[in-house]
Order: sequence, then structure tokens, then C-alpha cells
Amino acid sequence: METLALTIPTLYADHHVTNIRRILIALGINAQTLDASSAFKSLTLEFDATKISRDAIIAALTAANYAPGIEAIVERGPNATADPAWDALGMRTVTTNPLDLQLSGEFRKY
Repeated sequence: METLALTIPTLYADHHVTNIRRILIALGINAQTLDASSAFKSLTLEFDATKISRDAIIAALTAANYAPGIEAIVERGPNATADPAWDALGMRTVTTNPLDLQLSGEFRKY
């Protein structure tokens, strides 16, 4: 088994993760060894090099507009200043509304 770790700059949201999983599972990649994250724009998977090549995986992703690459980093502008409100607010804690969890259903677990 080989491990492949890629940065996917066009991986913006959960539906992109679902699309990538669908594409790679159709190629024969085991869903248990596949980890895609829209938060980190990353894809990590294990595959059997005797059954599928690294180039075939990259070609399938590229054909679906998920070409691996380098994430563009936006540089700070010359007039940028720090916002003191971030220091004053301190840590923020967010909890999920229990109704959202009840209504999420099985289709949200991927």
C-alpha cells in the first residue's frame, strides 16, 4: 500500500469532499483509507499501486476540477492593521444546537 497526500486548492466545502470521495471510490480506493478535508484543503489516501497508479488518481481528480497544487496564500496588504477587539474578546466558545444534530441525519456522515 502506498500513501498519497495532496493539497487540493479547490476543495472549499463539504460537497467537494463528497465529490472527491465518490470519484476515488469509483476508482477502487478503499473508503476507510481516504481522508479529505475542506477545512485544510487536503487529501490523504492509501492505495494499492498494483491496481491503480498515482498518475491515474491525479488525472481523475484533475478531470473533475480538483487538481492538486499549492494553496495560494494572500499576503498582508501594506495598510493592514491589527484589530484590538480580537485580543479583548478572548476565547470564543461555540456549541452546536441539539436540533441541528437531530435533523442532520445519516446523509451528513461521510
